[in-house]
Amino acid sequence: MRGPMVTQLLDQFLGLTHWGDVDYLILDMPPGTGDIQLTLSQKLNITAAVIVTTPQKLSFVDVERGIEMFDSVNVPCIAVVENMAYYEQQTVQNAIDPGKLLEKFKNKLQSDEQLNGAGPSMEEQAAELVKIVEQAQKESGGEVDKVSLFGAGHKHKLSEQWGIEHTFSMPLLSNIAKNGDSGIPFIEEHPDGSHAKTYLELAGAVASEVAKIKFGNNGGNARPSIVYNEEQNVIEVNDTSNDDAYIFTPKELRAECKCASCVEEMTGRQILVKSSVSDLVRPREMNPTGNYAVSVNWSDGHRSLYPYKQIRALRAAQREETIQLQAEEALQQ
Repeated sequence: MRGPMVTQLLDQFLGLTHWGDVDYLILDMPPGTGDIQLTLSQKLNITAAVIVTTPQKLSFVDVERGIEMFDSVNVPCIAVVENMAYYEQQTVQNAIDPGKLLEKFKNKLQSDEQLNGAGPSMEEQAAELVKIVEQAQKESGGEVDKVSLFGAGHKHKLSEQWGIEHTFSMPLLSNIAKNGDSGIPFIEEHPDGSHAKTYLELAGAVASEVAKIKFGNNGGNARPSIVYNEEQNVIEVNDTSNDDAYIFTPKELRAECKCASCVEEMTGRQILVKSSVSDLVRPREMNPTGNYAVSVNWSDGHRSLYPYKQIRALRAAQREETIQLQAEEALQQ
């Protein structure tokens, strides 16, 4: 089906459906950043986007493209979910087989003639006993190893390069398909598990970020004003979140670029030689990207993205260096 036909169908689906009073309407877009995704983003009044990816390097490239596409239509990306991030492997050597244990409990209950009156059925009692033993096994020892089947993932890189604060890792679970077939969601069957906690944290992060966008309450994460003063050749930062104003030289900020061309993605090794940055470098264009970063096009042809978290960290280092210099001068006097 061609893009315009899909868009028309979605327009009808979204516009003619009586949704009622909903708190959130979540649109699960198809993979990619083609015409369909771009058209939907332009047509619909989307408040924010959550990027869903996998740990592979190729998926990270798609994440970058997705963030750039949403930014082009002024839709902030507020969270990233990394599916199949790891597999949980039980390290207990003598693990109990729940199936065999269930049969043994049934036989025991039948032989002892404990099923009298209108109490729980034999199957229900046996299932409860299995849960007791499995819980005891977990508490008695044995650890769960998180095996990264598809690599270490890119949560740290996303936070560092794009300034996305909320990143979540979802494991590869063997029972997900089974629960889907049975019609009982995995999280509903295991409401107290660590995976349910991750989903709740994701939901809380999305609700918080949407509230900030809708009502303009960014709290301590308010977006600072960053402009280039061409006359004085400095980049001026006015950070209203902590009532601070400071400056960087263009060379200082250019040297702190953390993109894949300047810092090796997997190891964090510095590729850009900071001393090689020209004193004549200037920002040609500076624009906010989403809620968490500023994009800079430099006169040397390079494009950098600076999360506000990184800008504030540079400011903290600047202050620390100033304090250290003052202390050294005091000692010399």
